[in-house]
Amino acid sequence: MKTSCLIFFITVFLAGYAKSASDWPADSSDWRQYALQGEQYEKQGRLQKSLACYLKALEQHVSDTLVHAVADCYYQRGYYRECINVYHTYLENDSSDNRFDLTAKCYEKMEYPDSAFVFRKKIAARNIENPLNLTALVQNCLTLEYPDSALHYLQQYMEADSTNLNVNRLHGYVSYLTGNYEDAMEIYRKLKQEGDEQLSTGYYLGLSYARMDSLSQAYDCLVEAVRRSERANPYILSQLGVVSVEIGMIKEGIKDIEEALELLQPDRKLVANLYDTLGKGCTQTHRYKDAIRYYRQSLEYMPDEWRLYYQVAHLYGVLHNEREERKFYEEFVQGVKKSGKEKDYEKLLESAEWRLKAIDTEEFFRGNGQNR
Repeated sequence: MKTSCLIFFITVFLAGYAKSASDWPADSSDWRQYALQGEQYEKQGRLQKSLACYLKALEQHVSDTLVHAVADCYYQRGYYRECINVYHTYLENDSSDNRFDLTAKCYEKMEYPDSAFVFRKKIAARNIENPLNLTALVQNCLTLEYPDSALHYLQQYMEADSTNLNVNRLHGYVSYLTGNYEDAMEIYRKLKQEGDEQLSTGYYLGLSYARMDSLSQAYDCLVEAVRRSERANPYILSQLGVVSVEIGMIKEGIKDIEEALELLQPDRKLVANLYDTLGKGCTQTHRYKDAIRYYRQSLEYMPDEWRLYYQVAHLYGVLHNEREERKFYEEFVQGVKKSGKEKDYEKLLESAEWRLKAIDTEEFFRGNGQNR
């Protein structure tokens, strides 16, 4: 039996090896064959094998085309640092848009907008009319909080091409961000006239009208934006509420703002769990007062978490605060029984009731009450 299993595994291994070897070009000394095989694999989306072939070709022959192919494979497979390193190793002095663009993309994926900005800026200096680079450059500027620089590049692009709707939307947004409300209003109004139906276009047109004290037009735009967002966006709702109050529609404005505030509330369960975790951490480090504070904050968000009442009561007992200890044990016992969860908290319930009787006995012998 063991011999037959061994033969089976050897057969499978040799078959896999033969298949792997057959993937390589017949003439392994010719880099061109590796490059062609890499292209075929890339067209099929088999990027791991494509990269292996390209690397074999690059070992035998260095060319710009091969370096770009290797870098692109690394990028597509998520190896962004390796992509950048390939260019540094083989094409450090290359200043092509292809290299700059792919390097910028890598830095953007790795969330280094400052480094990406350097390469995007170089491309823009040579060719401001590249809308994809322009859009990415502006986004980097906004991430780095350079809105004025973003507006500068947009205005340069607009001098060459003022008909790109995607760029125009971005131009309107950055104009609004930089306080150029009249320009933003004109840009968004033109976008609407050209048939732009994006929700953000109507929303920022409404905000621009509001900043220019054209409240009636602002109200109309924001009503439409609220309708299209199905009253699910708190920011749009709140802005409609503000404009409604300003034009005298007080009741409607208050309703919109209250609804927006409700939507802006944090996830109660998540907040409760975070405070609970803080309480556990403080308990483990013997910071009992802090632990109690965090547990009580957790209870504000999850008042039916009966375990926390028990935990708070126990910590008050550790701190010899019998008044608060009794209070929280009683709330725990009453809450568990009222919710019908006695079986879920059976042991804790027994412990709490025992402790309450012990507190009563201690108070009796101190002359502070009657034995219950």
